Amino acid sequence: MWANIYLTILLRILSTSAEILTMKNHTDRSVVHRFAIEAMRKNGIASNPSTVAAFLCMEKDETVFFTRIASKNDVLISVKNPLDGSSGEIFLRDRHRHQSYYLVDINCPGAFDVLRQADSSGMFISPAKWLLLQDIGDNNDVVERQKANQTYAISYSFFGNLSLFPDSDVMIGQRIARDHVKLISIYKPSAVRDLVVEDRGFWKDGQGLYLRPMQVSAIRRKDLQLTPLKSCLVMTDPDTINHLTDYQNRHIDPITKVNYPWILFLIEMMNATVSFNVVETWGYRDANNSWNGMIGMLDRKEIDIGGTATFFTADRVDVIEYISLYTPTRPKFIFRRLPLSYVSNIFVLPFRPTVWLASGIFLILVAVLLYIAWKWEWHTSTPEEREEPYWAGNMIRVSWSDNILIIIGAVSQQGSTFEPRGVTPRIIILMLFVAVVSLYTSYAANIVALLQSSTGSIDNLEKLLHSSLKFGVHDTVYNRYYFASFQDPIRRAIYQQKVAPQGQKPVWMSIEDGTAQLRKGLFAFHAERAPVYKLVQETFQEDEKCGFQEIDFMHVLDPLLAIQKRSPYLEIIKNGALKIHESGLQTRHLTRLYTKKPVCHRHTSFVSVGLIDCYAALGTLAWGSLAAVTVLFIEILWHKRKARVLDEIHAISVGD
Repeated sequence: MWANIYLTILLRILSTSAEILTMKNHTDRSVVHRFAIEAMRKNGIASNPSTVAAFLCMEKDETVFFTRIASKNDVLISVKNPLDGSSGEIFLRDRHRHQSYYLVDINCPGAFDVLRQADSSGMFISPAKWLLLQDIGDNNDVVERQKANQTYAISYSFFGNLSLFPDSDVMIGQRIARDHVKLISIYKPSAVRDLVVEDRGFWKDGQGLYLRPMQVSAIRRKDLQLTPLKSCLVMTDPDTINHLTDYQNRHIDPITKVNYPWILFLIEMMNATVSFNVVETWGYRDANNSWNGMIGMLDRKEIDIGGTATFFTADRVDVIEYISLYTPTRPKFIFRRLPLSYVSNIFVLPFRPTVWLASGIFLILVAVLLYIAWKWEWHTSTPEEREEPYWAGNMIRVSWSDNILIIIGAVSQQGSTFEPRGVTPRIIILMLFVAVVSLYTSYAANIVALLQSSTGSIDNLEKLLHSSLKFGVHDTVYNRYYFASFQDPIRRAIYQQKVAPQGQKPVWMSIEDGTAQLRKGLFAFHAERAPVYKLVQETFQEDEKCGFQEIDFMHVLDPLLAIQKRSPYLEIIKNGALKIHESGLQTRHLTRLYTKKPVCHRHTSFVSVGLIDCYAALGTLAWGSLAAVTVLFIEILWHKRKARVLDEIHAISVGD
């Protein structure tokens, strides 16, 4: 059995060797093809591509043999002739694929047409990878050398007209000797700069592939040789152009002022130049499904990089690329916490429910004991004592209603005209007053504290909608757009009922007016946090800087820088953005331009008590007065009815 296994392995090795020898003996071009197979292996330059589209001019038997060898090297390859016209369909199919790899023999007729088709289809943009095979002959032969120089000049001129920008991955394997292939890569810093050739290594038959150790393309190609780039700044105030770097008026267009130096840093890292356009809006989709503002300029390729960060939204993902250099700011509803009396009846808050229950049980017990003591005092008194009035004219006999009035008078610190004569009721009333004074002292102290307290009960949009707060919204392009675009019930109701109610003036206002209204209280202002807090720090008293609360209305991520979709400078800018973040430049400018939420130092000031604070007490007084008038009216009616009945009885008795 082992002999059969060894024999099978030996036959397979011999078969593979025979195939390789056969391939070597086909033509000199087979050397280049063997290089291509080895380059597409896992440790080669292609990083083990999933599929390979090859445009080669080979006979049918050569094609079969070539694909068989590629398959044995774990490379799935599809061979097409450059003249068959199938390149357009392949590029359209692979436009959004990853790990797409293309192999082209540029010595074949029609190879340049394939490359032109790839250029017009945008297939030289990452992540597509290209390996071009070029057989320029043996340099030892004079004729071959002249032919090689002519071929190289033609190809160099041709490649100079293609869009081989820094993100492209185009490598050329040039056979400069019978068994030697030189490996180069080519790119252009921009459309207005010359072709750059990089020596990447070589391949030699029998020795394998040698790649020179080099950094990734985004690092080694970041020198754009003073390429002129274009950018765009969004400014809501025309005067911002005069204060981009002097840190004045930090509450006006802060996001543009903080992003502007970052763009300059990125441009300097790339050794490029930049010119800026100014627009008034970030850019939104209009009725014609086209984009305006900065996003529209990026979509139309009019600028290379957006100079002002923009929100990450689903509809923009298809037209721009985002760079992870974020600006940590977002608009929110900002308001001062409501006084506790605006959302709760503070007159029931000083005690816990258990204390109220215990106090009620205590008063009921005292009322019962006091009634029993008074009954006993009445029962043990003599008729003469019963007829003797108090100094105030009250008799010793007390009813249940008199007993309740005594309890109410004690609780309200008003006393009573009824005074007991006996020792027992006097002790009960004394203990009642002592206990009630203690409760009253605690109650009054808590009321004072509660009058100065605020509540954070408004913690979501639904509660904000149904609150008594007035609304204001900073008059900016994005606020007007997003407020009108939300369709969920709560945010739609906020816009229709609070921001732009039908038949009333909308509440759009400047940030100065909104902050001034915020100082007065009972007002929710939707604006960027940093500009509002900057004005708060400058205009509010220390005790007014406490109790700020925020509610997110838009639910968006922090704004990010944006560039063209499929930009050739994407990876270079990403690396530059990462350096800005890691070096602290991002934090430096954010700290200087963005004001944080004010720190509350708990300074106390005089707190005035308004009608709302006394609403419950006034309500109790009003309902009590209404009840008294009602009872009085009933008593008058009862008295008249009783008098009428007595008159009728008297008339009947006189008639008899």
